Amino acid sequence: MRTSNAPLSRILGLLAATSTAAVLLTNACSSPSEAIDGGDLLGVYDKDAGSDAAVQSDAKPPKDGGKPAKVPTVPTGPTKERRPVTGTCVAKQGEADHELRRTLGRPACRTDEIIETKDTDGSPRYACLLGTRGAEARAPLPLVIFFHGPEGTPAQVDKRTAWRKLAAKFDVSGDAAHPGFVLLMPQGRLLKRDKTGAIFDSDFVGENNVDVAFVDALVADLQKRGLIDKKRVYTLGESKGGLMAATYAMLRADKVAAFAAFASEAPPASWTCTDAAPPPALLLYRACDSVTPCDSVEAWARAREKQGAETVSIRLGDANDLELHCALKNKCTKNKGKANHERWPKGREEDILRFFAKHALSSDAADPAERVAPDASAP
Repeated sequence: MRTSNAPLSRILGLLAATSTAAVLLTNACSSPSEAIDGGDLLGVYDKDAGSDAAVQSDAKPPKDGGKPAKVPTVPTGPTKERRPVTGTCVAKQGEADHELRRTLGRPACRTDEIIETKDTDGSPRYACLLGTRGAEARAPLPLVIFFHGPEGTPAQVDKRTAWRKLAAKFDVSGDAAHPGFVLLMPQGRLLKRDKTGAIFDSDFVGENNVDVAFVDALVADLQKRGLIDKKRVYTLGESKGGLMAATYAMLRADKVAAFAAFASEAPPASWTCTDAAPPPALLLYRACDSVTPCDSVEAWARAREKQGAETVSIRLGDANDLELHCALKNKCTKNKGKANHERWPKGREEDILRFFAKHALSSDAADPAERVAPDASAP
């Protein structure tokens, strides 16, 4: 082994120069999200929208450069009851879409039940149900409405998610004697203007939205059958289905306690009331997503924060582990980002359900006369 006879001062000088160069190189390659405190797993805010909305983690540093440990990221806690928002807080926008490429048939769902009906256009529509088996003998259960994206269908729920197992046993209502929930999965339409797959019309924001009316009818039927707790109705969606989950939650803020979205950016619908915040939301997204970029989701989260809306954000890596930063563009190829976008975060369903469990509507509705009328000129 050779040793150096260089003077100590020369060695220290070389080390200092190397450290300076490393700092400059790191700064040159940094992105805006990399400036965020690594301990802030929200990854978006300087401060949270609410004291209970912060994402918490007990993850230990990975050993030998391994992946971070998978940990629950949504804390449990007492249920918050939100006063239902009466009237409308969403400005009308767009035009209803009635043109179909073709009518979809009955989905091949392996579920407790398949509902068949017609929408307001007279087209046959279908929805799949989970968790209704034996529900009549239990107390009314929470309802989760799952809007699929163009990459999926209601029939794929068993292969892609863990909803079937959780619907039978997860306690969303806080009543351990009556665990479980009802999962309603409406099927979208093949709209002529969109070539990606079956979707829901979230571009049109108004009371004559065919898909909104279709879901309204489904929920009303479940309530009539005494299966669901009207104080605990939640919406959930992936990709473009997330746009509908957010839109429906805002249009029905008097009926939906909270919503969640995966790989979705802000919907066209805009919240216009100044005396009430939009429904609480959980946003899951991947650091590398070429369809719905990480930065777009975080911009939506910041906009919600400005409105005082409770928002929990969970940024995921290529798998389901937490990721501290949005991926750099040269590290997120188009194909990789598309695959990430289409891959449902199986194993993170309990995070969503824990978030839902913390939110419910109160029975104390606001007087409609107290509502602040929406600004029709709002963008």
